[in-house]
Amino acid sequence: MKVMFDTNIYIAWMRERKYEPLMLKYGTVKYLSSIVLMELWAGAKTRQASRLVETLQRPYLKAGRVVPMTVKNYILAGQIISNLPVSYKDVISKSDFVNDIQIALTALSVGASLYTNNETHFEIISSALKNLNVIFL
Repeated sequence: MKVMFDTNIYIAWMRERKYEPLMLKYGTVKYLSSIVLMELWAGAKTRQASRLVETLQRPYLKAGRVVPMTVKNYILAGQIISNLPVSYKDVISKSDFVNDIQIALTALSVGASLYTNNETHFEIISSALKNLNVIFL
């Protein structure tokens, strides 16, 4: 089974060891979205945090499982944003929502289930991406 984790799952795991059984589950092929990696690095404000992100990214990079956005995905992200109802304008204007669309698209591009605890964003996103398998924790 292919899996991808949202940034909030990695942060909870690094800070509190939350979701550890899931993170270390045997028999899953784990992928890391390049957008999640960017968000983790953006939040790494200390030397210790930088070392944690460096350690986290190493096996993904070595295995070739860091998933970048493609031109096709950027076009689709723009179309999704364009087609969302005006009632979502406050959500759409925030960079974290745009990042979450990109995370969803990277998961979809490799056929991975996406684990998150951000129901607000991913319920909206999964309504636009019917094939996306989102698992809320």
